[in-house]
Parts: sequence; C-alpha cells; structure tokens
Amino acid sequence: MRNYLLNGYTEIFGAEIGTMIYGAGKGIIRSFQDFDLCAEPYMKHPKNTIYYFGDLDYEGIGIYENLEEKFRGRWKIIPFVPAYQAMLGKAEQITELPETKEHQNRNISTQFFSCFDEIMVKKMEAVLDKDRYIPQEILNTADF
Repeated sequence: MRNYLLNGYTEIFGAEIGTMIYGAGKGIIRSFQDFDLCAEPYMKHPKNTIYYFGDLDYEGIGIYENLEEKFRGRWKIIPFVPAYQAMLGKAEQITELPETKEHQNRNISTQFFSCFDEIMVKKMEAVLDKDRYIPQEILNTADF
C-alpha cells in the first residue's frame, strides 16, 4: 500500500488516504504512544479517521482492539472494511489458507467484529474456527 501511495495514487478501495503508518504488528501501540509528540498537526486532528488493517487472525484482531481501546478518547480508529472484504474475496479463491501461528492470544472481544456486517463476520469466524488466517499480504497493488 505504501508503494502504491508513493506512486501518486491517493485512494485505496475508494477511500482517500492521506498518510500511512506502518505499525509492525504490536509495535503500532508504541508508535501511537508517541504520536502526539512526533506527528504533524493535521494527522493528530481528532476529526481524522484512522483505518486499521492487519492480518485476519487473533493477533491482528487483538492489536486492533488494544489500539482502539487505548486511544478511543482521542481518535476514531476503525478497521479498513474494504480491505478486509477484498482479503476475504481473494481467500475464497485459495484452497488452503495458512495455519494460525502457534501461541496466539485468542482472547478477543466483539469490538472488531462489530464494525462488519453479519455475512462478513461469519466468513471471518469460519476462517478462525478452522485455525486458519489470512495474511494482509494476500492483497497487492492490482487489488486496490
């Protein structure tokens, strides 16, 4: 996605994207703790929507839920629904998704799933129930 934006595109799945932050998994929590100190004023504006996009697995969902809970009072952080829709669509074309990585914390709430419609939730839960996951790298620039 970063390279796509660097090549002059401003929309991904129809959403205008002004800035992209790479979080390196759980590292996004630390990045956001310093967000007020190092981010440009326009990025910190409380009316901005921050879209989260990560692997569709327990860890990815947990990272979103922790991030959203920790910074709820300062920014609106929501899953990037069109990207998850695209992930699910591509995953349906694959016969065998990767197995869920061992020792993932499966203690998630319903916060992440509450952002999606019932059909998408059922598809996501079906992937997780089979101990499978969808890596965000399933998408490439041709999908945007």
